[in-house]
Amino acid sequence: MKGYKMFIATIAAAIAVPVIVLPMQAEAAVKSPFKDVSKNSPYYEIIHEMRDQHIISGYENGEFRPTEVITRKHASALVNRAVTLPATKPFVPFKDVSTKNAFFNDVKKLQQAGLFEPDSKGNFTPNKPISRAEMAKLLAVAFDLKVKVDLDFMDVPKDHPASKYIRALYSNGITTGDWGFYNPDKPVTRVHYAVFLYRLVHMNDPIDPAAPAQRIRGQFASISAQELERDSSTMANTMLRMLRQKVTDNPSDYLITDVLYGDWAEVNSYPAGHSLGQMAKENILYLKRFVEKDPKLEAILDKWLQEDFSQVKDDYFYLRLEGDQDYGNCIVCEDHSSIHIRTKKAEEHFVRTLYGEEGLQRHKEQWN
Repeated sequence: MKGYKMFIATIAAAIAVPVIVLPMQAEAAVKSPFKDVSKNSPYYEIIHEMRDQHIISGYENGEFRPTEVITRKHASALVNRAVTLPATKPFVPFKDVSTKNAFFNDVKKLQQAGLFEPDSKGNFTPNKPISRAEMAKLLAVAFDLKVKVDLDFMDVPKDHPASKYIRALYSNGITTGDWGFYNPDKPVTRVHYAVFLYRLVHMNDPIDPAAPAQRIRGQFASISAQELERDSSTMANTMLRMLRQKVTDNPSDYLITDVLYGDWAEVNSYPAGHSLGQMAKENILYLKRFVEKDPKLEAILDKWLQEDFSQVKDDYFYLRLEGDQDYGNCIVCEDHSSIHIRTKKAEEHFVRTLYGEEGLQRHKEQWN
């Protein structure tokens, strides 16, 4: 169990950082900002871009009220504005949404698209907050998301009614969860709903050829660029997460889904692990943007980029120490004999499990 505990400590240290959002327009481009959305908010540009695209709107007093929960009627309206929904079912009116209701057409279109059905009393409950589980189904179906990675959050078992929808959001990089949890029953806030919609609207945007050093979408999603830029320990832990594709504290031929320690498999240490970060050239180039002040970390990234993984065990211990200053002082620490380089089969299984068939194809194309 020693190796497992040390591994959990590594993952915990690596993910204890703020959430990142995709690069956006400069703050100066935002005109007439909402008075209750601070420029320090990580979602500042996203909120205003979505407003300027007429997908979200604020209140007459100039507020956006980001922390307020969003209701089912408002969630319906925003989806209807963001995507064209085909009518696949005959219209069945809801008893509590009359034709005079301002959201009647939005609710009607979503019902005809199969996204909502009347409850046992024939109602829609338009003013009820939408839960994160309900939101997952709404967005996954509306945007026709396919499940790319078969991993679940710790609080969303496979028999959960919304499991496949939540997995679809996660495996497409739309949601990253919170420390391995999704919180399916919690209501969705206005700001988070806007962020989810933004990611969906932009998920297939082409990569800017003028800025090729961009992370793979959905990966490193829990790490802000600001943290990477100013904190070498965050960079070291991020690199360590990628390196786990190459090294393991289990036997080198163990597969990530093999049962260990009685009933424990290594994959259980990666709850919804797709957002961690594949050892891929895009991700290495992305991280190189933030290591100018640390030549040692930059040298490791350059070595990896050149397909030199001959010293990954040394890299592992260096990154462990760099990412956690107390690691070198611990009483029971790993030594070189406790860390093994994964076999080719074990590494490919690791990649497929965490990053799906797309990730495995990328792996085979990029590395000899």
